[in-house]
Amino acid sequence: MTRTPTPEPSGRPPRQVVEQPDLSVIVVHYNTEELTRACLNSIRAEARDLACEVFLVDNGSSDGSGERLAAANDWLHFLRLERGVGFGAANNVAARLARGRHVLFLNSDTEVQNDALRRVVAFLDEHPRAALAGCRLLKGDGTLDSACRRSFPTPSVSLWKMLGLNRLFPRSRRFAAYDLRYLPQDERYQVDSLVGAFLMARRADLPAGPFDEDYFFYGEDIDLCYLVKQRGREVWYLGDISMLHRKGGTTNKREPWVIFHFHDSMRIFYNKHYRGRYTLPLTILVFTGIYLRMAVFLLMNLFKTRRS
Repeated sequence: MTRTPTPEPSGRPPRQVVEQPDLSVIVVHYNTEELTRACLNSIRAEARDLACEVFLVDNGSSDGSGERLAAANDWLHFLRLERGVGFGAANNVAARLARGRHVLFLNSDTEVQNDALRRVVAFLDEHPRAALAGCRLLKGDGTLDSACRRSFPTPSVSLWKMLGLNRLFPRSRRFAAYDLRYLPQDERYQVDSLVGAFLMARRADLPAGPFDEDYFFYGEDIDLCYLVKQRGREVWYLGDISMLHRKGGTTNKREPWVIFHFHDSMRIFYNKHYRGRYTLPLTILVFTGIYLRMAVFLLMNLFKTRRS
């Protein structure tokens, strides 16, 4: 596996050090000052009953917002990367320094609510076979962020989703398998995969890394869940615990680079975990489908940009 060396972080040391943290929270920031400020404020309010350390990783912001946020929040650990290295790689920088029994990877466009930090920590403490846990993420309009509970993207599961059959047949275990629409939103159960917007891990169960840095953006969360389940550990969705995810706040999904990395993550995941399990003709079909879909989305983006 070829990896690009991650630049050493710079930044001032924190003024407060928690000796034995229950939880290490890692927030990656990139030019989203207002969203990140709201996220940090929610962490501070919700972590009062926990021994908690918080890392803010500025992933090469160009507007000076990371330094301003660090200056206004002297209780956190601030790490600045001189250039953007990708979501997984930026999280890895802080994960190597984390000392908590559990580690939470948290998007800067989330706001922690409903005592979620303490309740998810308690769940992991009470369920020793659970390595990863996530909660119900609600978008700004109150609807479910469907990515917060998923099945692994096998060729058939991905095909049904790409054809939109998960929306046409939301009660079908076959066609709605990817985003598990047939399951209740507000209950607890094991799933294949969670989303990196809120992903709490038992630190002892994290693989080295812990994120595969071949993924620049998208896919690294599914990959981590896959590796954890390969080790016989459990991944849990806690639907009775909800919080806010201002989905899309950190990226513009119409940007060509976002479209590229979204589809490239599919290629990386298939190559890493599925290619040896399927025949060459099916592999060719899978790659053809990925690149055709990417081309369609890039063309749609081009037309929308010209019309606007």
